[in-house]
Amino acid sequence: MKNHNGSPRLNHHHPANHTRDRNGRRGDWLWAVWLRFSLRDYGFCMAALLLFSLGSLFYQLNGGPPRLLLDMRQYLGESTFMDDHGPPVQKVLPFPSQVIYNRVGKCGSRTVVLLLRILAEKHQFNLVSSDIHNKTRLTKHEQDINVCILENFPECTNPRLFYIVPYFCGQHPQCREPGEWALERAKQNVMENFLLVGILEELEDVLLLLERLLPHYFSDVLTIYHSPAFWKVGNLTGTVKKHMPTLEALQVLYRRMRYEYDFYNFVRDQFHLVKKKIGLKSTHTSSVRELDFLRELALQTNDPLDEDDEDEEDDTALEDANNWLVQP
Repeated sequence: MKNHNGSPRLNHHHPANHTRDRNGRRGDWLWAVWLRFSLRDYGFCMAALLLFSLGSLFYQLNGGPPRLLLDMRQYLGESTFMDDHGPPVQKVLPFPSQVIYNRVGKCGSRTVVLLLRILAEKHQFNLVSSDIHNKTRLTKHEQDINVCILENFPECTNPRLFYIVPYFCGQHPQCREPGEWALERAKQNVMENFLLVGILEELEDVLLLLERLLPHYFSDVLTIYHSPAFWKVGNLTGTVKKHMPTLEALQVLYRRMRYEYDFYNFVRDQFHLVKKKIGLKSTHTSSVRELDFLRELALQTNDPLDEDDEDEEDDTALEDANNWLVQP
């Protein structure tokens, strides 16, 4: 039965339907707002996760927490980061797997070559050595060094007798020219770029320092060096006949190689300073006679090279020396 007069019962339902529609639209608006905030929160969570992942990556690569986290911890105060992760790991580089021994000119020693080969086999590291060897430049194997120097043989008269300094100076073109610039650059490189530079006259002390500073490579090196088996192999390469240069020949060499003597004295003093800092008592005793002889030699040969001597060059020896520098 239809109600055409608009009874109160029917009029009561119209406001209810209108309220339901209005509440439905309000619910849709709240749902849209909630959905919008949820996506934003989701983005914040992903950003936080990304930052955490990057922080963990930096922590692993640098051996400790990133600087940003340490600054945040200092700003925010005490936290449980140190309790959970412990103190930062020391930034110590791992040992490489290769040792490059570049035996060039007068820089090499047969004894060191044998020791490095034994240590490489014992400690399982790779040894890469140069093919350049300290070959004799004398035309005759039995030739006297005094005759070679005093009679001005080509092997001993090259004014560019320049063995050690260029290899410590570097690849700069001026390093190939004997002079104060190359000498000072070589000294600077010794101080800044080398852990230890030793001298063969004090080889046992050098090996002892290497054993302390680089035990990964040189542990038990002194035991091997003093073993009878090593000396049995090493004696096979010993020089049969050695001729002591005369004072006159040494004066000529000292005048021509004054930069080499200066560099050697510098390296020796620095080596003794390292031994003193570590507390190593030297097993090498230099005689007073030897020191007095070197002082006398230096005082008697302070005259510079003549210009005529500097102009005279042995092209073959100079070309060979330059080839040494470009070799790896």
